[in-house]
Amino acid sequence: MLWLLFVSVALLTPGNNLPKVPLFPFADKLIHFSCFSVLTFLWARVGTLDEKKCIKWGKLLTNMLVFSIFFPIFIEYLQMFVPNRSFELEDILANLFGGLIGFSGFIILYKAKSSLV
Repeated sequence: MLWLLFVSVALLTPGNNLPKVPLFPFADKLIHFSCFSVLTFLWARVGTLDEKKCIKWGKLLTNMLVFSIFFPIFIEYLQMFVPNRSFELEDILANLFGGLIGFSGFIILYKAKSSLV
């Protein structure tokens, strides 16, 4: 929940409250990618494993749809109403790709029986 709150606040902060120094070209896209890869990875675990550590595929797919597709598009849409922020297709693509990587990372670690999942 804390990461979801952090991502929401960070992406809905007015643009004039953000640092003005460009870190490097496309740094904002890397930030979007990172935020959503972590968010999707974390939510992939919420309620998706039973007591035997078997995946409940319906719940996992629901979490993936919400946190790697719907929420990233919705939060980008909301930026249109935040001062000095804008709706950018490139940000949506970075969000979606980050979500896909987070979801894939969860599946890979689950199949490897990692203690991270």
